[in-house]
Amino acid sequence: MNPSLTLRMRFIRLLTWMLLLSPVAAFALPEDRNQSLRIAADKQEVDLKQGVVVYSGNVILVQGTLEIRAQKIRVHKDKNQAEESFTAEGSPARYQQQPEAGKPIIHAEASTIHYNARTEQLTLDKNVSIEQNGTVTKAGHVDYDIKSQTAKFSMGNGNNSGRVETVIPAKNEQKE
Repeated sequence: MNPSLTLRMRFIRLLTWMLLLSPVAAFALPEDRNQSLRIAADKQEVDLKQGVVVYSGNVILVQGTLEIRAQKIRVHKDKNQAEESFTAEGSPARYQQQPEAGKPIIHAEASTIHYNARTEQLTLDKNVSIEQNGTVTKAGHVDYDIKSQTAKFSMGNGNNSGRVETVIPAKNEQKE
């Protein structure tokens, strides 16, 4: 398998872990990992010397039930051409995926979604919103350490309300 594709799939799985921190936690569909990764964009730029690939203009990344929509996705590679980090940017960058068969789709958005493969850190920044099955968590900034499986939600600079907020609907209001 292409090392570039393998690391992208890892990024996608790790993004899924982060987004599952809302009160309804689950894993991504196993079938998604085995699907082809498709990236469509208005433009793609490659800088081999700097080790950067930039997809820009209405970028859509799809793998199985996973879909990421952003204005730009930037991939940084190390000196061995292995993917080192990914950054999706938008107004907002949007993510959705079905975590398990029969489970509701997870929707998330932030101005920036960044994953560092070396340190296994995932960051969602500015106007973060994560929704699953009617439960919505909003924050300005989220840091997720994949190794320790810990997350810190804060307001950062992304939301004027000044507080992290989670809304869990009453049982009779939840979506099926």
